[in-house]
Amino acid sequence: MRIIITFLLIFIGISSFAQKGNKNTDVYVQGLVNLIRKNNNNRVKSMSYIQEALRFEKEIADSTKIELYVTAGNCYKDQESYYLALSYFYKALEIKSEKESDRSFSILNNIGGCYYAMGNYKKARDFWEKALKKFESNKSGQNLEGSLIYNNLAVLEKQYGNYARALEMLKEFLKRNQKSKDTLNIIIAYENIADVNVKLKEPDLAVSNLSKGIGLARRIKSDYDLASLYTDIGNVYLSQPSRKDSSYYYLSNAFNIANRSDFSDIKLSSSEKLVSYFENQKDYKSALYYLHIAKSLSEVTINKENSKKVSRLESEFEEKNKQKELLQQQKKRERYFIFGIVLLLLFSVIIFLMFKLQKSKSEKKAAENKLLAKKLDEKNKELANNAVKMMQASEIFQTTQKELKEMDPKYEDDRKMISRIIMDFKKGSQALNKSEFDKLFIETDEDFYKKLLDKYPSLTKNELRLCVFLRQNLSSKEISAITQQSPHSIVVARSRLRKKLGLEESQSITNFLIQF
Repeated sequence: MRIIITFLLIFIGISSFAQKGNKNTDVYVQGLVNLIRKNNNNRVKSMSYIQEALRFEKEIADSTKIELYVTAGNCYKDQESYYLALSYFYKALEIKSEKESDRSFSILNNIGGCYYAMGNYKKARDFWEKALKKFESNKSGQNLEGSLIYNNLAVLEKQYGNYARALEMLKEFLKRNQKSKDTLNIIIAYENIADVNVKLKEPDLAVSNLSKGIGLARRIKSDYDLASLYTDIGNVYLSQPSRKDSSYYYLSNAFNIANRSDFSDIKLSSSEKLVSYFENQKDYKSALYYLHIAKSLSEVTINKENSKKVSRLESEFEEKNKQKELLQQQKKRERYFIFGIVLLLLFSVIIFLMFKLQKSKSEKKAAENKLLAKKLDEKNKELANNAVKMMQASEIFQTTQKELKEMDPKYEDDRKMISRIIMDFKKGSQALNKSEFDKLFIETDEDFYKKLLDKYPSLTKNELRLCVFLRQNLSSKEISAITQQSPHSIVVARSRLRKKLGLEESQSITNFLIQF
């Protein structure tokens, strides 16, 4: 039993140490997550940090797992490795749904974004609708990621030609970001609302919204947003013959900003719009100039896209290999774990069997001791009865001897016969006493004599004999009757025995002897 308790204490200690270790692992993994975010543009670094963090995914807390999976998903999403991104987003969603289902809107939004980029608009809509429902039912108030759901749904609705709902979603997106004073998202809202205005043949509203966006972009000095808005407003004016000059002003400014800051996507779109502008102006030389630029940028864009595809395939291949390695390591750990569990169970069974065997032995010993105690008690009762009989016989012998002595026969032969009878009585009494004592000595618990002599080896045979009688709680008178000694001799013998045993006057010699 003590072994089992000790084993359990060791197991609890190990568990406590493991929990402490897990806390340190969480801190380490969170540090890696921060490094992944900081190095998101460096694919090699971010991938190495992700792989290092994933080594501990079985040891970290659920909250840290969610953070790791979402960060890894966003990293792969930015690299256009959408299948890998989805695998991590789904892992995060599974844990989040169990812990905080009402706050899973951000992960649902990311999953919808992956499906949209992959061209699966139906699934994108399903996840964005779920995300919107979770977000609106959540009491988190203003949330940047949550508000983006409205913009994403608006883009999808616009693509399907549902301009009224797209406008409704964008206005909600704008309102929420105006409350939270998120200028960048407000600019995006104005730009997307203007695009819907164009689809609805509302150029003046489109120009008004784009102008608001331009004002904000100038205020925060965001060249990219400014160049994008210039391109959009220039395109709106391009369709209005009376605003050709305004169209050129904005498109040329957009091109110059993009060219200066190397915004290749805006440079491409603005150069394509300038080609249309100069063709309308019959300035084919300028149109050809921008056409060459657009073509060159288009080829660069295509090459970049192809390079991204190759990089994505390489990344996915590397990730699959890493996943295989992790899976093998996990299986190895699981085998060790199972082996440890089997050993633990085996050890527990052995301990249990040993405990049962020990218990069985103890019960058997207790039963044997009980039986021996019963037999000893019976022997003691028998011996006590024999002692009483011996005492009674002795009294009869003494009485008979006394009566015979008091007889005064006339003839010598009669006197000789009486003397012979008296002698025979004495011999018979002594024989009886010796026979009964031998029986008493043999049948009483032999351990008593062994223990007594081990502790007091100087005890004589007569003293041992006296110990037996005293252990039976016989009085001096009763012992005197059995041993044919005077009561005074018995008292003296008891006193000597007490001194040999080292007993004080207040101690009971009977109780002392019972202990052996």
